[in-house]
Formats: sequence, C-alpha cells, structure tokens
Amino acid sequence: MTFDDLPNFVPNKQNKTDITQAPPIPNPYHHLTFSNGYVYGPQPSVPYLPSSAPHLAVFLANGSGMMASSMQPGEVGDGPYESMSAFWFDAFSAFMGCDNAGPGLCTIVFTGYTWSPDAKNEIATYTQNATVAPCPSLVNCQLQQVSFPTSFRGLSGVRMQAFVGNEPRMFFVDDMKLGWSNNPCQAGLTRLRYQ
Repeated sequence: MTFDDLPNFVPNKQNKTDITQAPPIPNPYHHLTFSNGYVYGPQPSVPYLPSSAPHLAVFLANGSGMMASSMQPGEVGDGPYESMSAFWFDAFSAFMGCDNAGPGLCTIVFTGYTWSPDAKNEIATYTQNATVAPCPSLVNCQLQQVSFPTSFRGLSGVRMQAFVGNEPRMFFVDDMKLGWSNNPCQAGLTRLRYQ
C-alpha cells in the first residue's frame, strides 16, 4: 500500500506547511479502513520523504481527520467486515517515521488485532515495538523500514502509535507491505461485493 494512487492536491498558500490541513485517506482504501486521524501529504508539508513518491500517510497524534466508527486511534483494518475472513490480512513491513527532532528516540507500538468468534469482536492479539531514530532538522528525513514478526498474520487490524517518552507523536508511514490471508478467487469476489 503506497498511497501514491490517491489524488494529488495543492495546499493553499496559508496551509502549505500545515499537514493538519491535508486530505484524509478515503475509506475504504484498497478494501481497508483507516481510523480517525489519517491524512496523506506530499512535500513540503511533510518533513519525511516518501519511500515511494509522491505520497505517504500521516497519523495526526491529536486524532483529527475523517471518522471511522469503532476503530482504535491509529488503526488500519477491515472496518465493518472484521468477522469476514476474506478481509483478514497479513502484515509484513512498513516504512515509518516519527515527528521527533531528538535527542530521544521514538518508540512505535504496533498492535495486531484478530477476530474472536467468542467475543464477537476483534481483540488485541500481538504487539511489537520498534525504535525510530530522530531527525534533528525535521527536513528531508528518511523513513525507516520496520519488519513485522510472523505472528502478524490473519489480522483484522493493526494499530500504530508513536511516543517520545510518554508523549504521543505524529507519525509517518509509507509502503505498507500487506497481503490477504484468505486469497482464493471466492475471497476476492467477496471483497469486490462488499466495497
């Protein structure tokens, strides 16, 4: 998921460097739903360079943006179809950055959710932390690739959160390598039917 097929936009002069004025990622996007707070942006409003141009996704730590029902802040998931195995996915890697000029490191917490038939809800099943180095200038920063463990399979959602110390931070993500856990022809037809 590169975000590069989203429509280009030109920020107005007053908001040229204000990423909070960027458009939200539309829901659904490639059959997945993004929680409240996800926008996408080009330079110069984003301090990080996309790992593939021209766009990357940004999660605003204050949670502003388009609302996506019952999802956790920072979650990317299968939205209303969390109980349908055709929408479960495997997470392999992503390129990440954090709104952090340093000197401390940024910790990104990844939580993998799976559907629980007993609870009739998705539950937090897996967690992984990654450390992202600061970008002292916050200009032309490079995203860092993070690989997910093999347990991040058959997910109904993955939540990302960034912290410097205990303070939530805005984070940047691009080139999320995801794949459908259930991918025969019938599952593909189900995804098409439930756009």
